[in-house]
Amino acid sequence: MKKRTKNLIKIGGLAATLALIGGTFAFTSFGQRALNVTEGTNRPDHGGRVHDYFDDESGNKDVFAENFGVNGLITRVKFTELFTNNGVSIVDEDSIDINDPETWPTWIPGPSGTVGTEALGTRIGTNEPINQYFHLSLGQTGSGEDRPWFLPTFNLDPDSQITATAGAGIDMETGDVTHPGDGTANYWGAGMTDFSLMGPPESGEEHAARQVLDQERAPMTHDQWLTLSPADQTGNFWVIDQSTGWAYWADLLAGGEATSFLLDSKLPQEAALGEIEGDWSYQIHVIGQFSANVDEDIAEFWTEDEAADLSLENGQRIVTAI
Repeated sequence: MKKRTKNLIKIGGLAATLALIGGTFAFTSFGQRALNVTEGTNRPDHGGRVHDYFDDESGNKDVFAENFGVNGLITRVKFTELFTNNGVSIVDEDSIDINDPETWPTWIPGPSGTVGTEALGTRIGTNEPINQYFHLSLGQTGSGEDRPWFLPTFNLDPDSQITATAGAGIDMETGDVTHPGDGTANYWGAGMTDFSLMGPPESGEEHAARQVLDQERAPMTHDQWLTLSPADQTGNFWVIDQSTGWAYWADLLAGGEATSFLLDSKLPQEAALGEIEGDWSYQIHVIGQFSANVDEDIAEFWTEDEAADLSLENGQRIVTAI
């Protein structure tokens, strides 16, 4: 158990008046206060959890990552996505199995090159045909005291692959919702609390809502990130490697903190959707990975990427800057 003691002493007000009037001595002292706080934690050294709050009716889809451990984490997230018309993918790739999200093509945002200062909600590459039907709203609205609230995970098992999925989302391990909330935008707020949906072995204690980190920059591509000065290349924002689709949190994610939103909502293109004959479906599959800030642990990122025949250069450059 890690334990620290803070001694906070506050002098609320102190006034002393000396007066020699007829040989009298005047003195006042009021408002002296002292506070001792003893805190502890039974959290693991390292532990990361992806949050996915989804509401199908409004299109709200808040995707971000939480560090529920004590030590800082290297954090990355990516999406694979699928759009089908009458059960057939509109992206014509032989490798796609519509029932296996890991075979779906990876979301790669525009723009190409260093144009602009933030990633676009439209795609380049294999999934470009999906642009006619859906765009994505990246990042988050609200900053400072108005930044979004979330409910911390109840699942404190660092080896668990279960996500914190709320509303209409589906966790891939359980096939169901795993986290309180209805998935709508701004569902959580100051003073709100709730309990685990899953029961043991998750924490049975009541949790209070907290705020995610401020977004210092909108999510940006690696090429846009390269135009920043070295001093500006780390901070509270997402950097997306267009060669792999991995979005990296551009700093160590401290224990007890949650990133700003990578994704905020799906944006249906109603006119094009209205012209589809028959049934359609659009699905986003969220993948999150976390590593201790230790070379041998980070190397597992690159081992996996090499096995998938993905380029390592951009991701390694981002992580080195962190």
